[in-house]
Amino acid sequence: MNKKKKSIIILSVVSVFIILMAVFAVVSFPIADTVYDYNGYAKTIKLGLDMSGGVSAVFEVADDGLEDLDGRINGTINSLQSLLVSKGYTESTVTKGTNSNGRSTIRVEVPDVDDPERVLDLIGRPANITFKGEEDPNAESVIVGREHISSAFVTTDDDGNFAVGLRFNDAGTTAFSQMTQDYLNKQIYIYNGDELVSAVTVNSQITNGQAIITQGNGGYTYQQAYDFATQIQSGSLGVTLNISEVRNISATLGSDAVRVALIAGAIGVGLIFLFLGAVYRGLGLAADIALCVYIVLLLWFCAVLPWVQLTLPGIAGILLSIGMAVDANVIIFERIKHVYKSNNAKSIDTAIKEGFKNSTAAIIDGNITTLIGAVVLWILGSASIVGFAITLFIGIILSMFTSLVITRLVLKCFVPLNSTHPGFYGLKRKAEDENSSDEEEASTPQDMQPAKIQESA
Repeated sequence: MNKKKKSIIILSVVSVFIILMAVFAVVSFPIADTVYDYNGYAKTIKLGLDMSGGVSAVFEVADDGLEDLDGRINGTINSLQSLLVSKGYTESTVTKGTNSNGRSTIRVEVPDVDDPERVLDLIGRPANITFKGEEDPNAESVIVGREHISSAFVTTDDDGNFAVGLRFNDAGTTAFSQMTQDYLNKQIYIYNGDELVSAVTVNSQITNGQAIITQGNGGYTYQQAYDFATQIQSGSLGVTLNISEVRNISATLGSDAVRVALIAGAIGVGLIFLFLGAVYRGLGLAADIALCVYIVLLLWFCAVLPWVQLTLPGIAGILLSIGMAVDANVIIFERIKHVYKSNNAKSIDTAIKEGFKNSTAAIIDGNITTLIGAVVLWILGSASIVGFAITLFIGIILSMFTSLVITRLVLKCFVPLNSTHPGFYGLKRKAEDENSSDEEEASTPQDMQPAKIQESA
């Protein structure tokens, strides 16, 4: 297969990929012989409170006579925030307050959820998991309790059935290790409150700080394991919470916010396409194709990644990453133009290769520093900042991929189709610029040319 045919095939595949991804992003259609309909993946992107509204719940903190109540409340707020983020609600907010009776409260706001009542019920209905040495719910032989549990998650047992995994804190790791040593070859009983969940025989001492809870008769379903893990994690909070208020909240930016944001984004991207094509010609056309790949991939990742919830700061992160993608292409194109202009012996293909080679390090360095900032904001930022950091992080990774890989691939395909007309790529030799200057000077009227002064001997 000659290079021209190969280039045409690659460009065709890239074009078909862009078209199909764009179509599947927005269209909806029924799936034959099923009760399910396909909805465009762009429509499944979760939206934040400012875009779609959500639900707000106020929990009253029970006064159980605990010491350091304020410290426990602050710890509970952090735990709830981590719990909600781990379940995919990255834009949720958890704040402390006081009700009219003077009692401490915790307000939870969860945006764009399919079933807000279920989520809030899980938070407000915690599981009190205890490990006992006796088959008696009223026995006092609690060896490992909810205060020892660091996190709970969905996992599988040795038979591949869904189960609930537990990870203990330092005190819990020590207590569980001692318990499994003391009850070696004996049974221990796992209770949720007064309900016996499981009875297991200890075959060996467990010192890694982890355990799993299984269920007979085929194990849990995924949803059962997910709900139980959430209840356990809620039960490991430092205080007892009681729901006092639940209400729906509307989008703060209005119902047309998404439509206006899409229109603004489309106008901005369209102007970028025109700028790149007008200034860099064929090079700009390659960048436009790469930018199309970037957009459809970004939409897809925002739809499938559970941490993404689109808010106004999140849109700002996307637009910033688009700007960085354009910056990377501009750096590459200017290097290509410089290589071709400064050396008359360089071909178009060589100039493109050296342009990418000379610009790659600068592009990676510039993007890595921004990635570090995004990671720091992701880890340490508040809920709204996390949304910005996540979209910025994803956008930067994709912008580097499309500018350094897709743009290069497209230009590599362009060269076999047009390797003798540098004007298509907006390239000029140094001599051509000098000739152009001479022609402009010759065409200037005599009375408008600058006077030439000859030094007398």
